[in-house]
Amino acid sequence: MSTIEEAIEALRSGGFVALEDHPERENEADVLLAGELATGASVNFLAVHARGLITVAVAPEILERLDIPLLPQRYTVANAPRFTEPVDAVEGTTTGASAFDRAITLNKLADPNSRPEDFSRPGHVFPLQCMPGCLLDRRGHTEGAIALAKLAGLQPVVAICELMNEEGHMARGEQVVEFAEKHGMPRISVQALVKRTCG
Repeated sequence: MSTIEEAIEALRSGGFVALEDHPERENEADVLLAGELATGASVNFLAVHARGLITVAVAPEILERLDIPLLPQRYTVANAPRFTEPVDAVEGTTTGASAFDRAITLNKLADPNSRPEDFSRPGHVFPLQCMPGCLLDRRGHTEGAIALAKLAGLQPVVAICELMNEEGHMARGEQVVEFAEKHGMPRISVQALVKRTCG
């Protein structure tokens, strides 16, 4: 495992961080990217190399300011991710689907001056609401991503992409280690962030 400081530095520099959760929970890894520093190239990296669904963890106060509501939850487990209405940035995008369009939307979500009318709905970027108490309330990738962004002094808007292996299954264990090493990114755990931020 890498140190939290190494992960903070990577996120601040517009790089990637592999975040693993507990083996008894999802036992999966997500690749993180700061929303305010996202580029078309970095979003494309997530799509090509991490391969899973690209979403974005967002602090609840930002979603409230931008009037982005939660989607209704039906037949889900108690600690399921809290998906919201998907959005696209209105300005600077075409269909909203390309890696470059999604990067613009991520940038706009992280812009403290953005307003509700800056986003069309439904769109191609899927915000996930972080729980109000962050890791005190839920120990998931969403909350871990927001906790790391806050430690890094960044806006609490973090793109997260579930890591899949080449066969299309979720990457776990040694596969995550090999992926992080291959692409030169730090690898940390949700548990380490809990220890750092929750005492």
